[in-house]
Amino acid sequence: MKQKTPEQELELLRKNLLHERAIWEHINENGCNDPFWADGCNMNLTRNHILSYRNEIANCCEKHNLPLPEEYFLKVPPEVDDNYMANFNQKARVDRLKQHGNTLIRKKKKFIDDGQMEFC
Repeated sequence: MKQKTPEQELELLRKNLLHERAIWEHINENGCNDPFWADGCNMNLTRNHILSYRNEIANCCEKHNLPLPEEYFLKVPPEVDDNYMANFNQKARVDRLKQHGNTLIRKKKKFIDDGQMEFC
């Protein structure tokens, strides 16, 4: 198997970070289908993936003396309440989560990606 160049490795990390951001935004708007965990818990897990990719990007750039890509400076989505549900229309899922003692909330977390970069 051919080893990736540092540039290819960085490109993959950059794409993965963007993919995770899209997943977070999708869950925030539409919810997900996880039968055992509320949307907020899945959003926080996805947020952790974003933070992990940012860390991997920083390490890759430092190791190979590459500039940090633009994606590194994108805003990180906020943490949300683990019991947040974007979609209460999934009756069976909502009922199952409530049976496990979860107090589900509807308050949507606003995340405005206004194109402003974060200074890290």
